[in-house]
Amino acid sequence: MEWLPARVEVSLRKLTAATVIEWVNLEAARGLKASTLGKQMVMLRSFLQFCHRTGRTGRDFVGVVPHAAAWRLSSIPDPVPVGTIEALFGSLDPRSPKGLRDRAILFLLTGLGLRACEIAGLRLDDIGWQSGSIRIRGKGDRVDELPLPGEVGKALEDYVLKGRGGLVEGDAVFWTVIAPVQPLTANGVCGAVRQLCVTAGITKFGPHRLRQTFATGALASGATLQEVQGLLRHQHLRTTAIYAKVDTNRLTQLVPEWPAAASVRWAR
Repeated sequence: MEWLPARVEVSLRKLTAATVIEWVNLEAARGLKASTLGKQMVMLRSFLQFCHRTGRTGRDFVGVVPHAAAWRLSSIPDPVPVGTIEALFGSLDPRSPKGLRDRAILFLLTGLGLRACEIAGLRLDDIGWQSGSIRIRGKGDRVDELPLPGEVGKALEDYVLKGRGGLVEGDAVFWTVIAPVQPLTANGVCGAVRQLCVTAGITKFGPHRLRQTFATGALASGATLQEVQGLLRHQHLRTTAIYAKVDTNRLTQLVPEWPAAASVRWAR
């Protein structure tokens, strides 16, 4: 397989472990997410293994490449700044089908904390118009019946009756507004939120930030971790526990008051 330029072949023959480590350090200094950096390291190891097996390097450098640290649940939730949600709603055109659709999506994200895939998976018969409930198909084929808040239900009703209309055939709730019209995917939900950010003139982010905002807001309002676990439909409480990291009100209560006498001793 002769697909590498000659100068690259020469460089590979001169490759050293120090050069590999230097490249890894440069990548790590870019501030990439642990998952992204991990993928970079996997690709690098695959490439180095290929080079060694094809005789392009004199030794196998795979063992030189470290594994990126990616501890489970080590991330910190990042709720959106105050006023951001209001700005998103303010950027909508409630007279257009797209505006009605995106308004309903925003209410599902901010009022129920749904995932993008759960919104994309909604079907008309999942909405209990009379009972005031909504059926959510989550991860692992999990199905939950949740209360449907009034404003969320009203936004859904407005979209289904005035935005979605009778122009589509199928039971999916959300549809694209540009031909060819088709059911909205999870990526489509993400794209809709990012486009709203652009319209509102704020830094782009995805639906998961609004789910995080919903969770941290619930905790700040006095909900327990177990209650938030139920709202987010997490299988394990430890998954919900990451939101306690940004519950500053409760964390502050855990910090003991600094003894006045100790302050005097240190001041000396």
